[in-house]
Amino acid sequence: MKSLLLVVAFAVSALALAADAPQGLDRLIPFAGTWKTDSQNYDTPFSKADKVSSTLVNQCWKAGAYFVCNQSVNGTSRVLLAFTYLGGDSYGVTYVPADGGHASSGKLIIAGGMWTYPGQQVNLGQTTYFRNVNIFSDQDHIDFREEYSTDQQNWSLMAEGHEVRVR
Repeated sequence: MKSLLLVVAFAVSALALAADAPQGLDRLIPFAGTWKTDSQNYDTPFSKADKVSSTLVNQCWKAGAYFVCNQSVNGTSRVLLAFTYLGGDSYGVTYVPADGGHASSGKLIIAGGMWTYPGQQVNLGQTTYFRNVNIFSDQDHIDFREEYSTDQQNWSLMAEGHEVRVR
């Protein structure tokens, strides 16, 4: 009987925690804020070797069916991101560059603390897949990597780094 009560108590606790977890667009709230970013870029066909340190600011707000962020790097606005909730763990995201370039759209998939932005491009009939993977160890620390692949099985690292929320 004690075992059954322990199992029931555990199940009720798990349901309570799941009920308190953010849902829909509220899952994007940790993205907002000011971040100190340090990254190592590698020499690949899609990237150049370099070490980069910067301050990234995501000024975000929720408006109706959207979660919108003005993203600045070292004090310069770079892109406006507009997220929509697609259901489950999927989000649509539209990128509007501040330099007047063409907007593009993509997807964000959130699985626990791992946020993956997948993408692809076709050049001369060859599809190359890309992904940016952000792993939140907590609300204030992100490890990230940018990768590419031609088969979605074997991924090559283009960049990796760490972000720490400063406010």
